[in-house]
Amino acid sequence: MECFIFEAAEKCLGIEIEYIYRIADDIQVTPVPLAPPCYRGVIYFRGDLFDVVDVGSLMGGERSLLNGNPYIILLKWGQRKLGLISDKIIGITWIENNNGSRTVFTKEGRTVELITPEEIYKILSKLAYGP
Repeated sequence: MECFIFEAAEKCLGIEIEYIYRIADDIQVTPVPLAPPCYRGVIYFRGDLFDVVDVGSLMGGERSLLNGNPYIILLKWGQRKLGLISDKIIGITWIENNNGSRTVFTKEGRTVELITPEEIYKILSKLAYGP
């Protein structure tokens, strides 16, 4: 399978390429009040509204070191849309059959933890919003 690989929270993470809609840059994220620290806000991109989260912060690490308007990985699956801010985009690579394992190794020697948009969404849905 083809995977989109990026770094966040000092880990290499991978998402199946079928979920990647676009990589957006130079877009201002509009903050949302009373949201958890990992929730950066929302963006309006080509007619769609995307929630934007900092993956490093969501995974228990530090917020992304990127300031200003970072690249945002836009995901679409079903009727859901989500934007991810990572520390670094590595690219697309082919992952051989992982036999159901969440951890795989690339030809370049990277250890990659596979995640799905649904898993990210479940983590987000458990966070406390508001005061």
